Amino acid sequence: MDQELVALITAGVGLVGAIGGAAIGGLAAARGARLGAETTARATTRQVHDQGTINHEHWLRGQRLESCRALLSAYDKYAIAASNVSRALEGETQASAEMGLALGQAVSDVRNAYFHVRLLVPEEVLQPARSLRLQVEDHNECLGRWLDAFTAMNGQGAATEQADEERRREQLGHAHDALVEAARSAVASRPVAG
Repeated sequence: MDQELVALITAGVGLVGAIGGAAIGGLAAARGARLGAETTARATTRQVHDQGTINHEHWLRGQRLESCRALLSAYDKYAIAASNVSRALEGETQASAEMGLALGQAVSDVRNAYFHVRLLVPEEVLQPARSLRLQVEDHNECLGRWLDAFTAMNGQGAATEQADEERRREQLGHAHDALVEAARSAVASRPVAG
């Protein structure tokens, strides 16, 4: 009977050990599954956040490029309109009311495009954009003074304003080049930052 009792106790201990082991193993498995699920959820959340950031940066970069393109396009229209007016004042072409309207619209377009740029671009691009806008406005005012002197038949005043217009036209070219270089450098040298 001693052997039967020992076998029964051994079987009981084995059964308790098996049940305890299964319980501990089950708890460990459940804890491991929970930790795995939490890790997966954190990784997924981070991945979604990172992808959202990348998508936003691509969108912002596109908006910045488009705003600079719009400003440069508006500048090109201004340069053409201003050239037409200056050629008319020099007597190379016939002046018309449409020239004045085109010049006024081009100045307005530069202002509007600049205000869009102002909302989007980093400071290293904003400064040259602001300079270009101010140069356009100064050049336009100079053309207006030249036209006034020309209309008043003030030959000396017209000659002075014509010389000033040539100087300001050169400054416009430098401001345009500075904006193009700043925009190119900003796009090439660093990722978009919000």
